Amino acid sequence: MTTTIRLGIATAILLVLAPPLAAQAHAAEGTAIENVQLATVDGGHASLLDPAARANLFVFFRTGQERSAEALRALAGLQRTLAGKPIHWVGLVSPSESAAEARAVATGAGFTAQVLVDDGDALYGALGIRLHPMVGFVDGKGRLGAIEMYREIDFAQVIEGRLRLMLGEIDDAAFQRILEPPRGSMPSDDPRDVGRRDVNLGRRLLKDGHLDQALVSARRALERAPMASAFSLIGDVERARGRCAEALKQYAQALVLDPGDRAAAAGRAACAAAPSGAR
Repeated sequence: MTTTIRLGIATAILLVLAPPLAAQAHAAEGTAIENVQLATVDGGHASLLDPAARANLFVFFRTGQERSAEALRALAGLQRTLAGKPIHWVGLVSPSESAAEARAVATGAGFTAQVLVDDGDALYGALGIRLHPMVGFVDGKGRLGAIEMYREIDFAQVIEGRLRLMLGEIDDAAFQRILEPPRGSMPSDDPRDVGRRDVNLGRRLLKDGHLDQALVSARRALERAPMASAFSLIGDVERARGRCAEALKQYAQALVLDPGDRAAAAGRAACAAAPSGAR
């Protein structure tokens, strides 16, 4: 029997389940999700799904939770990477959340999709979800494809792989290689390796103009290990803000750790060439 989840603004839920949903970790793949209109945090209404899209993605997130902010930043990057593809993106928050704070979190992360209010936490409960952030995928026929929980490592790669699989750009075997890469290509848990990934993320955020988030990534890298590249990144953030005096301190720290750090040397030279009012 096909599982169906129907949601209404009055939070009525009709579940036709086999076996009962409570016995499952999450709703089963293939579960039909009703396309409903939900209130947005901006005061309007929008559809949960877009039947014209090949892939619908919704992410449950919370305000005041760093994991949720990190997930939204990763999804914002994927929105840019996959721009123009038939994907419908939606954020979902509980009605207990402040609409203004939810909007601010999404905007601060660069996540440009509509943020909807899950009326009565109906969808969250019906899907059997217990954690935040959590990402769900629904195809153009309204069938649940998967639910992915947030992970600190390779989150963006898994979400991108899932979307490309739904779009028909990769096959199941290729997606499985993303989920279970060859052991030799598994990311290292060494603090410096993890820190380098933080710096790389910070560089992308800086390039996109997200200075505050880039600074967070750089400082997170420094919490893992003293790294010249992290100090250079902080210097570049400060220089982008027109604060070369502070940037030069960061470049100096980087060059103490690595006299050959090119980013620090280039940043220091850029500050030296800047007009006196910008130093």
